Amino acid sequence: ANIAGAVLIIIKASFSACVFILTERLVESLRLPQVPTLHAQVFLFFRVLLLRMSPQHLTSLWPTMITELVQVFLLMEQELTADEDISRIAGPSVAGLETTYTGGNGFSTSYNSQRWLNLYLSACKFLDLALALPSESLPQFQMYRWAFIPEASDDSGLEVRRQGTHQREFKPYVVRLAKLLRKRAKKNPEEDCTARVIAWEPGHLLLTLYTIRSMEQLLPFFNVLSQVFNSKVTSRSAGHSGSPVLNTNAFPSKDIKLESQKVFWSKARQNIEEMVEKDFLEGLIKT
Repeated sequence: ANIAGAVLIIIKASFSACVFILTERLVESLRLPQVPTLHAQVFLFFRVLLLRMSPQHLTSLWPTMITELVQVFLLMEQELTADEDISRIAGPSVAGLETTYTGGNGFSTSYNSQRWLNLYLSACKFLDLALALPSESLPQFQMYRWAFIPEASDDSGLEVRRQGTHQREFKPYVVRLAKLLRKRAKKNPEEDCTARVIAWEPGHLLLTLYTIRSMEQLLPFFNVLSQVFNSKVTSRSAGHSGSPVLNTNAFPSKDIKLESQKVFWSKARQNIEEMVEKDFLEGLIKT
């Protein structure tokens, strides 16, 4: 967190020469056994790098950042699936109990552990930032985003025939997690967030929470991302419970001058940086 804070207040060009040292130290920390508190701070550091480093200096970091994000989403999926299996076998009486299991990569996680919830939130905030920034600021990320969110032409799991057998296309992680979270929310009415709707606007962050009590609080976030970039949904101003409500007026119009678009994104970036600074300060207060 201290490194992230230092980078946050440094001008872009002044530390570009240190990118290789930063990368080495980051990779070294990720080689340690999975510690959720450490990895939550790593995702905060990732967010600072997105804001402070140029696209060319981020190129070598993207494989690491994407790998870590995928690992966390797989953990979330594993936890939600395991919880669903436990409920199916033992019935609803175990709902809400803390259960511990070992993942395929050799470390353990606990259901409803606050440390892991902080990691899940931090990873989601990293994805939130990557999607909020203009694509020209993160050109390399555009090659990976299909793995996380459905695009306008993506049917997210459409069945196809290959060599005489039925196979399903890859489903983006947010689609898979949204489905699992909706199932869990139905079993825990007190944590049901399906009725909560997040308004999506370009250049704005969706996640403004500093902490979560349960994974269900992330359901509105996954609901929005699983639908907002799909043309079938963006044509509507509102959908069923949990669907995004789009503010189409927030898009810079095509006939607006380039200078106006620069002003729009400059203000949006300033607001985003203020949110990241608050996250950093919140972490210092807790420690």
